[in-house]
Amino acid sequence: MIFRQIRSTDGSGTLSYLLADEQRGMAAVIDPNLEDVDRIGSLADELGVRITHVFDTHTHADHVSGAGKMRELHDPMVIMHENTKNKWKIVDQGDRFGIGDILRANAAVEVDRYVVDGDVVEVGGLTFKVLFTPGHTDNHISLLVDDHLFTGDLLLIGQAGRSDLPGGNPEEQYDSLFTKITTLPDWTKIFPGHDYEENAFAYLGEEKKSNPFLGQRTKQEYLQFVTDFFPPLADSVDGKVVLQCGTKRVTQSAEGVRGISAADLSARLHEQPDMMLLDVREPFELVAFGAIPGVTNIPIGQIAARVEELPADKNTEIVSICQSGNRSFEVAHFLAKKGYSNVLNLDGGTSAWIRRGLPVTKNQYARSPR
Repeated sequence: MIFRQIRSTDGSGTLSYLLADEQRGMAAVIDPNLEDVDRIGSLADELGVRITHVFDTHTHADHVSGAGKMRELHDPMVIMHENTKNKWKIVDQGDRFGIGDILRANAAVEVDRYVVDGDVVEVGGLTFKVLFTPGHTDNHISLLVDDHLFTGDLLLIGQAGRSDLPGGNPEEQYDSLFTKITTLPDWTKIFPGHDYEENAFAYLGEEKKSNPFLGQRTKQEYLQFVTDFFPPLADSVDGKVVLQCGTKRVTQSAEGVRGISAADLSARLHEQPDMMLLDVREPFELVAFGAIPGVTNIPIGQIAARVEELPADKNTEIVSICQSGNRSFEVAHFLAKKGYSNVLNLDGGTSAWIRRGLPVTKNQYARSPR
């Protein structure tokens, strides 16, 4: 089997895949990004294979699929789940989030074959087994080829795809992860549809140990976890909506990050009133739910772009805060990776602070960064 991973250069973190039977000269492409169609075509020519099949694992919301253009250039069979027949119903929902145009472009792609759970697609001597894995969208599939599992945007490395997009459902995502994915052998190689850290793949066994989405919890606990993990659906940059199917998880290691309880933080503030309290929620959350007095607010989606607003002295003690401690945990990892040596994460977040009866303010967003 010929196997190639194509990493997009358009900033979307999109990964596409080409798999080919060299002897028969037949190739399949998984989740081609429109920006990368010409690169994929050139790669196929270099390898001496013809693109005969294209799989879209789902109707993408954050980038335009290249399946339609590949269909025009190479005349492959375009394959998607049968729920894709109802794809137009989510377009109007997308308008609310500023992604309607992307959804319309992707919904316009003509599909040649609709598949369901358990179907097998043969591409030369290669066998693609279809797993129906809704959650990120209601037409999402994963594809198993030998020990390679292509998870689209359902499961990413170190996290999972969002389930709050049009067609998404966190309960279905939970079922897909724990009845379809984690039941596979630990040596299964996970190849996601997006990655933001230059990862090529991950072993399922390692993901089960380190990926917070695969931790053992009830469905209700999972729903609460997902609600708090992701930043709001879109950030606005110069009036343009920027959508990301995951968050930029910077590390899977807890190295360099310590937790602090609400009670201990309250006591420490009396001793060290100048320690930096970094609240990484969205501004409206600080007003709606309350904020610890004196916090500096930089939302999680803006941290990377605004890191220069943090203290120049990387020995400064910084406490990362969100609503329950999940988003702030990610930011604490990021700061540690950037060289900040004294980073704390507020265990239980602002919710734990409030449960202890400690004071919050709701009359302003937050003070400006230093």
